[in-house]
Amino acid sequence: MILTQIQPLMKNKFAFLLILIAFQGFAQNYNGTLSTINQDGLHLILLNPEVRSATNSNTNFFRILDENKNEVAFVNYKPKNENKFDFIELPIVSKRILNDSVTSIQVENKSERSLNSLVVVIANTSVVKNYNVSGSNDGENWFGLVQNQQLSNLYSEKEKQVEKTISFPLNNYSFLRIDFSDKKSLPINLMKVGIYQSEINYVSQLELTDITQNVISNKEKKKTQISIRFKTPQVISKIDFDIRSDLYYRNVRILVNKSRRIKKRSENYQEEISSFVINSKTNNQFILDDFFEKEFIIEIDNQDNQPLEINKISFFQSPEYVLANLKSTENYTVIIDSTLSKPNYDLQNFEFENSKELKVLTIENFKKYNLVKSQSQEQKFWQTKWFLWICIVIGGLAVSYFALGLLKDMKEK
Repeated sequence: MILTQIQPLMKNKFAFLLILIAFQGFAQNYNGTLSTINQDGLHLILLNPEVRSATNSNTNFFRILDENKNEVAFVNYKPKNENKFDFIELPIVSKRILNDSVTSIQVENKSERSLNSLVVVIANTSVVKNYNVSGSNDGENWFGLVQNQQLSNLYSEKEKQVEKTISFPLNNYSFLRIDFSDKKSLPINLMKVGIYQSEINYVSQLELTDITQNVISNKEKKKTQISIRFKTPQVISKIDFDIRSDLYYRNVRILVNKSRRIKKRSENYQEEISSFVINSKTNNQFILDDFFEKEFIIEIDNQDNQPLEINKISFFQSPEYVLANLKSTENYTVIIDSTLSKPNYDLQNFEFENSKELKVLTIENFKKYNLVKSQSQEQKFWQTKWFLWICIVIGGLAVSYFALGLLKDMKEK
């Protein structure tokens, strides 16, 4: 009887130890700096995919600090849908054919806008083009942005030209260069290059990177399953299929593997996040209800058809901003600390309209760090992790000692 009472105690100690280790593993800290502030006033701060992943898509863990480590008030901000986007053409400063194998298009970003995509207008063609994108601040020294990407489906049944979006990491280079490979076909007729921009320089969509894709075709079930895995969990807002096959109409589901407890057993199941139809007559771009996952499955129902030839599947995130009142004379740091709770600032009691005066800032030098406290902030020994671990070890030894003692007494009797 006594032994049966001791065993649960030992199990509880072990469970407590596991919970503590898990909690310590969950605690994550990151920091970064804000880009240059040119004037005092309200600013929008873009939370890029890396930042949103670090916060677990929860700004409760997010803080802005001034040079004196004081918190700066902020509020979540979402642009209104009625905001109009106009096409702004960027000047093509150079168009050259290099060694009969590369067409190089150089455009100028005079105002050094923060860009993560360009819209290219191309005369109808049935060819497929590979391309690289690079950026430069002086037009001479170039730095790579994306490599060996592909443009396809460059024709329209109703128009004489098509618009295609070329995506790349967010930057503000003064010059951008697109190099199209002409090794397998003649050059394409690129007519315009530009961006769609609102009154405020919002970023329309952020393309997600660091993706692993694994395609499995199940002939028995007549389905293609594409396993998607990100390096870290991401918010997914939009999916874009680039498909080479002709004349198709397929049902698609997005599935996430889940588990749940039913009485005393664990059950694995698949949760359907979204469903839609891919069709050769449409652009196959789908806006989704935001979901936050590291891994999921795209399932295509082939029925009695052959599996599709898919060039690329791209994933995008609708941008999220925070609004803060900042000074041009200050240097600001942003931190993410998973032990923080939701802040309560006066700023959340105000409403802010879309305004041309709002400038968009980015978070730079974002990285994970180990929290080190200064001497003035040192904790007393009994408040430290070492004290807690010592207590756990002593408690475990005490339980073991009494358990062994009781077992010895029971054997003697």
